[in-house]
Order: sequence, then C-alpha cells, then structure tokens
Amino acid sequence: MYAYTWDPETGGLLLNSSPLQFSKEPRPVYYQELDILGFDKFWEYEKDDSRPYMWAEANNYIYRGRLVAIAKGGSLCAKPEIKIIEAPEIEGKALRQVDIRLMVKKNEDILSALTQLTIKQIYGYYQKYLKRNVDVFYVAFSGGKDSIVTLDLVQKALPHNAFKVLFGDTNMEFPDTYRTVDHIEKWCADAHISFIRAKSSLETSFTWSKFGPPATVNRWCCGVHKTAPQIITLRKLTGKNDFTGMAFIGVRASESVARSNYDYISLGEKHKGQYSCNPILDWNSAELYAYIFAENLYINEAYKKGNRRAGCLMCPRAAERSDYYSRINYPSEFNSLLELVEQGYAGHFATEASLNQFIVNGGWKARKNGRDLNIEANYNEFESRGYITIVVNHPTTDWKQWIKTIGILQNEQSPFRIDFRGEIYTFEVDEHQDATLKVQVDVKLAKAAPNFVKLLKNVFRKTASCVQCRVCEADCHHGALHMGNGTVYIDDTCHHCSMCHKVEKGCLVYKSLERPKGISKMNTKNKSLNCYSHHAPKMDWFNQFFKYKEDFANKHSLGTNMYDFFKRFLKDAELFSNNTIGKTTTIIDKMGLENESSWALMLSNLVYTPQFNWLTRRVDINELSSKEYIISLLVDDGAKESWVADIWSSFTRISELPFSSVGFGRMNYEGKKAVSLVRTPWVAPDPKVLLYSLYKFAEACGGYYQFTLSRLYDENIDSDGVSPVCIFGIEEEKMKQLLTGLSTNYNSYINAAFTLDLDNITLKEDKTSQDVLDLF
Repeated sequence: MYAYTWDPETGGLLLNSSPLQFSKEPRPVYYQELDILGFDKFWEYEKDDSRPYMWAEANNYIYRGRLVAIAKGGSLCAKPEIKIIEAPEIEGKALRQVDIRLMVKKNEDILSALTQLTIKQIYGYYQKYLKRNVDVFYVAFSGGKDSIVTLDLVQKALPHNAFKVLFGDTNMEFPDTYRTVDHIEKWCADAHISFIRAKSSLETSFTWSKFGPPATVNRWCCGVHKTAPQIITLRKLTGKNDFTGMAFIGVRASESVARSNYDYISLGEKHKGQYSCNPILDWNSAELYAYIFAENLYINEAYKKGNRRAGCLMCPRAAERSDYYSRINYPSEFNSLLELVEQGYAGHFATEASLNQFIVNGGWKARKNGRDLNIEANYNEFESRGYITIVVNHPTTDWKQWIKTIGILQNEQSPFRIDFRGEIYTFEVDEHQDATLKVQVDVKLAKAAPNFVKLLKNVFRKTASCVQCRVCEADCHHGALHMGNGTVYIDDTCHHCSMCHKVEKGCLVYKSLERPKGISKMNTKNKSLNCYSHHAPKMDWFNQFFKYKEDFANKHSLGTNMYDFFKRFLKDAELFSNNTIGKTTTIIDKMGLENESSWALMLSNLVYTPQFNWLTRRVDINELSSKEYIISLLVDDGAKESWVADIWSSFTRISELPFSSVGFGRMNYEGKKAVSLVRTPWVAPDPKVLLYSLYKFAEACGGYYQFTLSRLYDENIDSDGVSPVCIFGIEEEKMKQLLTGLSTNYNSYINAAFTLDLDNITLKEDKTSQDVLDLF
C-alpha cells in the first residue's frame, strides 16, 4: 500500500504516504542467515537474534540504505554464492543492529492509520456477513508472518468469542513453525480464543507412497493434508455438513501475480460455499514487518534462518535456494522427506547417480503424471471393437458404493442398468475371482452421453485407487459420503450431485499416477494442447500477414497477446519464423487465400502440432461430435479441465476459417453457442497437396517411403506421421484415382499401383516435401 525508503539512522525502513508501484518485499536479516551464507568471514557481528542487522530485497542485502552484498545461485546441495559490494562499516567495525524502537516511532503515524483502516474493514466484513448466516468465522493460521499479523488484527477487531483460530497441520511443516504454533496456541488460551488443529489421519510416508511425491502441477498434498482435514474439522465443530464459513486469510497481492488478482472477499475461492476474507491484501512486507516490530509479535524462527516462507518443509513450489536453507537448518526432517522422493523414483533410473542428479536438479518437482514413478495405477482403459473397456486389478474399494454417487442401479447383475438424471443407461461389469473388474461401455453411449461415461470412468478410478484420503468426503456437502476403517460408504442422502467427482479424473491418487497415452505424446515442454489459448487466428490476421509479409511484425494492428499467439500459429503452419517468410507463404500468396489448396497446404503442416494433431486423430470424419464429447476426450487424453474451454473456443474460431472445407470441420450452433462439431471431407482435393502431405507423412515416420494404401486407412497404427486420409477424409476410390494421376504426372516423385493384387505406394527417396512445393 505505502512506499518505503531506507533510513540510515535506524538501519530500518521508513514508510511514506506515496503509493507503492512495485513491492520488492523487503525482509529483515538476522545473524543466523549471515552465518549460513558465510558473511562471518568478512564482517564482525554479535550472535544476537533479538534484532536484525540489515534487510534484503530478493538477493540484495541492504545495510543502512546501502547495497553491501548480493547472493547468487544456490540449490539443494549448493550454498548460494555471496559477492561483497562494499564494506558495511568503516575500518572493519562490527555491524550495528537495526534500532527497532526508533524505527517504530518514526513509522508510528502511518502505521497507526493503516492499522485502524484494516481493523475497521475487518469489523465491517464481520458485521455484514454475520447477517448472511455465516456459521463460523476463523483465522486460517499457518504459523507464517502473514497469518500472525492477520490474527493480531482480527483479535483487535472482533470479540474473542466471535472467531476461532484454525491451524491446518500438514505434518510437513518447519520444526520452527510447530514451535510458533505452540506459542500462539498458548497465547490464544490466555486470550480466551478457541484454537483448533486439523490434521489428516494418514501419515506422510503413507500418502507419498500411494500418490507419489507431490509436484508443481500435481499438488495433491494441499487437498489431502490441509483442505480436507480443515473442512471435516469445521463440520464437526459446527455440526453441519453444509456449514458456511468465513476464513480470514493472510494473503497479500504483492506476493505473486496470481494473488494480485484476488479480491478482499471471495466465495468458493478455497472451497465451495466458503467465504475468504483477505484483510491485508494490500499490505506489503515493509508494512508487515513494521507492524510486527511495533506490536512485538512473535516471529517464526524460520525467517531468521534465511527462509523466505514458512510453509511445508519440502515443497515442489519452493525455489532451489529455499531447499538449501531447509536442508541446512533442519537436516533430519528434510532428509526424511527427501528419502520419500527417492523411494518414489527408485528403479526408474539406470544408476543411483542419475537418480540423485534428477533430484538435485529438481526434476521431481516438474512431473506432470506418473510416467517416471515406480508406483503404478491399477486402472487401465482402452477402446476396441466399438467398446470402451476398463480393467481394474485389485480394487481398493467397492464400486457399488461409488456408483451411488452418480445414479441409482436398477438391477443387481450385469449388464447393469442405471438411472442417471432421469435417463436409463447400460454398462457391463465382469467381476473375476482373481480380484479383477472388467467394465465395458458402448462407444456410441460415450458419444451420446459423454457426461455419464466420464463419471462412470471416475467411479472405477475411485474403485481402483481410493486410499480414503477424505478429499471426496470433504467435497460432499450433504454428508452422504463416509470414509473410515478402510471402507467407503455412501448413504441414502446422496443427491448424485457429482461434487465428489470434482477433482480431475475423479480421484487424486489416479490423477497423480496416470500415465500419458500415445495421443498425448506431443504435450512436451512448450507443446500444449492449449497451444493457442483463446487467441486462435481470424481471417483479418491472415489478410494482414499476406499484405505485409516480411514487414508484418512492424505493421500489424494486433494486440500483444494476439500477435504472440498468431506468430506461433504462423510458425506451426510453416509460414513465418524469425521474422522470415517461408516457402509455403510464397506459394499461398501466389494461389490466393480464396483457394482451398492454400488452406489444405497449411493444414498439412498444422497436423504436426498438438491441437490440430489431436483433432485429426481423435475426431472421425462425417461424425457429429457434441461439445461435451469433445471435452471428455480432451480430458481423457491429458488436457487439464481448466484448458478445455479455451481449446473448444480455438476449434470454434478455426472452423470459421476456410480450414473447415478441407477436413477441419464445421460447428453447429444453438443461438450463438457452438454445441457440436462435424468434420467433413475435402470434396475436391488438390493432387499436389495430397503429394505434399504424403511426403510429410513419410518424413515424420522416419523415412517410410514405401507403404500400402491400406496402411493409410488403418487408424489403429500408432505413428508420428499423419495420413492424408486422416487429414482430408478422402474416400478410398477417390484416393486411388488421385494417386494414379500423380504417378502419371509426377512419376519422378511417386509410383502407385492398384492392379490385380498390387497395393503399393512408393515415394522417391531423393525427393522431399520441400521439393514438392516447387510443383505449385
């Protein structure tokens, strides 16, 4: 909120009434951090942690208003390097501690105004939402500096019997955090404030062995060890399954870009039906520490030891330097978690050295699925002969309990009939004596009722993988789902609302262990199915590109994001790269954008990029596919559920371009909403474009220059090359005519024979797809 300057007199900081444009998040530096980094070899100072010696802004160390040192690097096993910029004191004198008392006095007026404003806001929110029948107000306490300040402000604003303090114990906190929590719990008892601890009944060693180590994009740990235990604890406290709570949370906008978009009050941000209030949202860390010192609040000792955060001891989102501080300060506790990471990946690497290097480099933090883990899901799914088949080996729970969450079974033997939201659907379950379930669903049903089939898959994923983590139980607002003693039970109060299915793929364990399918192999770094976000191209963009060509980068009228995504699209279509036009651009410019062949040529290149590749492989020609079915396929193939709206939007916009006439497909609308997609074949295919796509196919298959016509029509063969049949939907007789004509007119490129028993297509190996472009 307020800007700050450095004060040489006190060694502290001075708040001023100017608005802060950008917070560098200053923090106090104590002797422990100086020792860890090795500053004791250069500077003299007492081992006194009652007051800090200086401040840090990111990696810069500030002493009485001057930059005196910079820290660089640092990782799990490597200490950050320090660079001395100048001596803090003349002639090697000892460092002076910050004069906290004087600093507080100098900031008294501004800090008092900020404090009173925040207290007034907290009280106002309390009064407003008390009238909205909030069942429980509580401070979400983590043991960090932000939650300590939030707690102090709330206890000043509200009667002490009007709220509670809730600590979510993940069992993975800093040891110093537990000491902080013990201190605050005692303080709360003296102040007559109810202090509650919520903790999962599952041990960390157990959950890491079942889910695999958490990762940056797969943070199952938050739901299992924090959110679910808190929700279940508050249900017991309020006596309501569907209680309404308001959590006062120490979130600050200056901490991250994501948090800068938060509101003071939100509903359902952390959990459905629950309010979040962020009273210190606009505070920066300068104001925060000034307040801590002014009120003499307890400081978590972890901050004095160089840690910039006080969350879980080993977090996949932590910076590499933070890993070093955690390991050096708490070696026993940190190494016990590190061993769990090693156990999760043991056996996957050829040598122990390569495993160690993987961990040291933070590779475990980046995993997106279960491919590299030595833990395998006991759920397998495949499609064959018109059926989707699911195989579950050694289910952990009873599927007939989970099936209650989506509908009501109408009979007790296979084929089963189920009432799903007023419709009756059929599926088969074969239960083998060797503890194996085999489930079959007609593919036609998946297309007609994609939401039902999606939830049915979730039922058997839960059946296969559930370890009673209680996240699903926390998501059930009707109290119908019960877990305990190794069993799952759903009672008759179940509303079939599917809230217990809201986690991706229905089960956190399955989601964490799921292995990527072949169709998702293009989803490598920087190659996402959501590659164009919601900025798929428009016709005007193409017109501008072909008007300006080499000058497009300087003369276009697109917004920044539009240009960035269109530039990627142009590169994918092999039209424009590094501000240089491609050979394809010259040809299309000559043919014109009104020519279908221009768009077919682009499509021949685009099918080797994730989004187009997925569509051409997964959506059949001449088949109407609903939006819901497309989305269910995307999710099955690895797209995040948060992406699918953008991907559908991208498909919609691309279908409005002439790509629709050459195999991409057209949308059907209800009003202004695109509700389904049908891919239609290219009616009058250009033989030269077909030849170009055949060479692209051969090159992508690793030099596969001789093949049969039946190979082009075989959709069951997994290959990197995309058949022109898949791209353009050309019927077999038409394809034979085109290939025969190409053999006659371009025999130096292709030879195709379809007489008697011959079914051979041979491309000349001395030619390339780029050579084919010279024929246009």
